[in-house]
Amino acid sequence: MEEVIGSVFRFLGRFIVETIFTIIVEVMFHFPGNLICKPFTKKGREPNGFLVVIVSISFWLLVAGLAYTAYILLFGEPDA
Repeated sequence: MEEVIGSVFRFLGRFIVETIFTIIVEVMFHFPGNLICKPFTKKGREPNGFLVVIVSISFWLLVAGLAYTAYILLFGEPDA
């Protein structure tokens, strides 16, 4: 009986972790790149997957850089 319950919890745990991981990867690495690349691709075609990931990483690096710059401008140099 313990093996059955353990198997069910293991299955549910893997399912939940995999679902959350997939959603995070989709939102972080596909969604922004797809939105940015879509206007520059030919009509009726999807953007290249590698290009979408590179553009998404560049987008998030730009967001992080702008956030850091805004923090420095608003609150001054951080105390290190």
